[in-house]
Amino acid sequence: MTTSGLTWEIARAGGFVAYGLLTASVAIGLVLSLKWRSPRWTRFITNELHRFVTLLALVFVVIHTLMVAIDPFIRFTPAEVLVPFLSHYRPLWIALGIVAMDLFIAVYVSEWVRPHVGYRWWRRFHYLSFAVFILALVHGLGTGSDARTPWAIGVYAASVVVVAALISVRALPGPGERAHPIIAVVTVLVVVAGGLWAWNGPLQPGWNAIANEDRGSGSASAGGPSPGASSAPASAPPQSSTPPVSGQAFSDAISGQLVQADDGSVTLTATLKSSRDRLTIRFPSGQGGQLAIDGATLSLQAPNGDTCGGDLRGLDNNQIVAACQGASSGANWVLRMTLTADGTGLIQGSFAADPQ
Repeated sequence: MTTSGLTWEIARAGGFVAYGLLTASVAIGLVLSLKWRSPRWTRFITNELHRFVTLLALVFVVIHTLMVAIDPFIRFTPAEVLVPFLSHYRPLWIALGIVAMDLFIAVYVSEWVRPHVGYRWWRRFHYLSFAVFILALVHGLGTGSDARTPWAIGVYAASVVVVAALISVRALPGPGERAHPIIAVVTVLVVVAGGLWAWNGPLQPGWNAIANEDRGSGSASAGGPSPGASSAPASAPPQSSTPPVSGQAFSDAISGQLVQADDGSVTLTATLKSSRDRLTIRFPSGQGGQLAIDGATLSLQAPNGDTCGGDLRGLDNNQIVAACQGASSGANWVLRMTLTADGTGLIQGSFAADPQ
C-alpha cells in the first residue's frame, strides 16, 4: 500500500471510530440524565466512563483530521482543515465536520468551567452535544466515500436509533415525572427528515459530483480536487457522476489490475475510490515488456453510464498524461495519472482531471 493509500485508510477508519465513540458519549450522557444505575454500577462509574469515552472520541477526531490534512491526493492546507468553508473540496460538508469538531472540543472543555458558570448554564451548554452528533452524522454522509456501503448505512442507522430512542425515553418519562412531548415529536421529525434527505442525497448514485459542486467561486486547484471549473449555476443538476463529464476538476485515488493479452497488449482496469468510476486504459504491444504509450486509448465510465474517452499523450515527470472528451458534454479534459505496480499486476495510484 502506498503512503497516500495508508493515510486515506487511516482517515476513514479514524473518522468512523470517532463517530462511534461520539455516539457512545452522547448515549452515556443521556443515561446519566435518566439516572439509570444499580448498586453494582453506580452513577460515579457511568460518569467516569462518559469522560473517558468523550476524551477517546476527541483523540480519534484529531487522528482523522491529521490524516486528512496530510493526505497527498486531496492536498488540504492547514487552514482548510481548521476553518469552515475554506476547503477547495466539498466545502459545505467539510465545514460541517470542522464545526462539529470545534463544538465537541468546546463541550469537553466546558467541564472545567462549570464551577464558574454554575450547573444550570453548564447543562444548557452541554445540549450542544446533540448538535455535534447531527453535524458529524451529516458530515460523514455528505463527505464519506463509504456512505453507500451496507455496513456504513448500518452504523449510521444504529447510532440514530440509539440516540433518538434515549432522547424519547428522556422526554417521555414515567408517571410522576415531567414530560416533554414536544421534544419527542421534534426528535421523530428530525429523524424522518434526515432519513429522507440521506435517501435522496448521499445514498443516491452521482452524489460525489453533487457534493463537490461549484458554488460560484474559485478555480481548479492544480493536482487536487476543486469545487469547480463549471460556469453553471449551483442549482443546476450535474450531468454525470464522472467529474470530467460533469464539468468539475477532480482528483482521487485509484486501484486496479493490469492484464496482458496473447498479442502482447495490456489492459488496465481500475476504479476511482471516491466516485467509483471505472477507468480502462488499453496499451498496444510494446518492446521489452514496457507499456507502449503511443496508440494507447482511455475510457472513464461513471456508474450512470456516461463516459469520457480519449488517448494517452505521453509521460510528464513520471505521470501518464491523457486527453479525454466527455461523451455527453463534449468538454475536453487533461487527465494525469501516477501509477505504481506491486509486481503481481495490481496497480495503485493517483488520478487528476483538469479542464483543457
